[in-house]
Amino acid sequence: GPEGLYLIDQHAAHERILYERILAQWARQEVEVQGLLEPITIELNPREEEILRANKDMLAQFGFDIEPFGDKSYLIRTIPALATRANLDEVMSAVLSDLDSKNEVTSWEQKIAQSLACHSAIRAGQQLTDEEMRELLRQLEQANQPRTCPHGRPTMLQLTSHQLEKEFGRTG
Repeated sequence: GPEGLYLIDQHAAHERILYERILAQWARQEVEVQGLLEPITIELNPREEEILRANKDMLAQFGFDIEPFGDKSYLIRTIPALATRANLDEVMSAVLSDLDSKNEVTSWEQKIAQSLACHSAIRAGQQLTDEEMRELLRQLEQANQPRTCPHGRPTMLQLTSHQLEKEFGRTG
């Protein structure tokens, strides 16, 4: 950049982009849903079952269609379209855990959006093409809060021209 070098955490950046997109879709009641050709079966422990039952309607607002399927088993029939590449066992475990957390600062919709964004985002270390990197930066520039992921971690670090010059012994 014009004032130095920027290092981007691709996972945190993508997580921020997805988080804002998920909340925007939810606010407009236009969450993109992906129906599954074959439902996915998940097993839940008793506490997770309790949380699922208590939050089934909220999860439906984000695109999850989940129904009981025997003892401790559930079928997931639809998911949010943004989560199609995510590990659904991880997503469900994280979403249910986040909904169970006692953090009253974060609303239930923010908790669900954070979990979905985190588990659907590009992984750290995942190789991206130049075009994918440029698109990620373009989308991050459009974000309302581009400097942090939804959990508060930085999406980028800046090394100023002055810091770089100092590191290379070019200034006194």
